[in-house]
Amino acid sequence: MKVNSPSVKDMQDFAATEPDKEGVEARDPLFVTALARGLDILRCFTPDREDLGSREIARLTGLPQPTVWRLCHTLLKLGYLVPGITPNRMRVGAGVLLLGHAAITRTGLSAFALPLMRLVAERHKISVTLAERNATDMLILQRIEAPSILSLNLHVGTRLDLGLSSLGWAYLCAVDEQTREAALKQLKKRDPVEFPRVLVDLSRVMQEYEKWGAVFNLGRSHLDVHAVGVPVVSPDGKKVMALTSGGSKSSVTREKLLNEVAPTLKELALSLSPMLR
Repeated sequence: MKVNSPSVKDMQDFAATEPDKEGVEARDPLFVTALARGLDILRCFTPDREDLGSREIARLTGLPQPTVWRLCHTLLKLGYLVPGITPNRMRVGAGVLLLGHAAITRTGLSAFALPLMRLVAERHKISVTLAERNATDMLILQRIEAPSILSLNLHVGTRLDLGLSSLGWAYLCAVDEQTREAALKQLKKRDPVEFPRVLVDLSRVMQEYEKWGAVFNLGRSHLDVHAVGVPVVSPDGKKVMALTSGGSKSSVTREKLLNEVAPTLKELALSLSPMLR
């Protein structure tokens, strides 16, 4: 049987969201390594990698193949993995879907946010996205697009780079210094070559945030897309998520983002804030 090996991009994508477990294991005697490895395996499955074999999982995670076999056997028995379409391959099962649904709908935030996000999207003819941090990414929890805008391949569950997206910038601007420094340390470890660009972008957007309470991504992530991001901060300041809105640069100018969209997005963030208690 021919097995398609993960591409370099696949392995970089996986590494981008891998927690810094080495430091955790060294500091925390209660840390369960086997559980962490099992979750690493589940994280290998994405919309672009729905069906995987044990050899591919071993390469993505860096785990020995016998270890992968044992962990996958356990996950199959529990229903978190199920047999794939072809022999000797696997895909996520209903157990993972139920966990994901519980995470997305916790405290009713996504359901509560959706109609408010739709109003903003329809009013300004833009997209509106809600996300939270997941290691070195921002994980989309809810998203809606006005029918007339340039559509991007983004949906619930998509991950965007923490250091190179308006969602990530809004998050980094709003968290406390200790949390920001820890996040930057992870970003540097993940990609030392790209990290100087992250620092340059962050320096710029922190000035924007101080002045306007919002950050701007003008063709930085996508050449044809302009976007603005704002944080959603819990009343006690301990929990931070982020909202972003954008569209084609031909119809969504910087002036529109600054004068029309950003104020509306900040109002939306204030409406969602109490849900983060």
